[in-house]
Amino acid sequence: MTKTLLLVAATLALSVPVFAQPPQEKPGPEHQALGHFVGNWKIEGKVAPGPMGPGGPFSGTETCRMMDGGFHVVCDSKGTGALGNMSGHMSMTWDRHAKTYRFFGINNTPDAEFGTGTHKGNTWTFNSEMLMNGKKFHGRFTLVETSPTVHTVTFEVSEDGKKWVTFMEGKSTKQ
Repeated sequence: MTKTLLLVAATLALSVPVFAQPPQEKPGPEHQALGHFVGNWKIEGKVAPGPMGPGGPFSGTETCRMMDGGFHVVCDSKGTGALGNMSGHMSMTWDRHAKTYRFFGINNTPDAEFGTGTHKGNTWTFNSEMLMNGKKFHGRFTLVETSPTVHTVTFEVSEDGKKWVTFMEGKSTKQ
């Protein structure tokens, strides 16, 4: 009987560390969808004149990679346009608790941008709020996957969140 109790106690003692460890989570389908952005992209388009400055053509490159673990995408971009040379850094993720995509972006201007997004079919839509010249604006960025290697992009702004004006249109091509 004592041997049996010792054997049960030893088995339980060895099992506790296994049960105490949190389960190793794996990326879900929402995280895997972000993998579409991974790669090197050539970007070109046109910016309309407006509160952020003069309009004109722009071009650049963006390199996106999936972070270790497969939950988040990080992108670095460089380009040039009417406002001069630009460089930026952006991260995108699926917020499993809020059930929404999130992004955070910074560039070589004084402001940062963050927002939430959705993915339906071949369309990604991200909404944000920002200040331009001390005035609050709503932003809506729409990316349509026209093929596995081409995206069309549109960035619209609105003062009231109802009437939208196209600020930027362009195309990204995977290299």
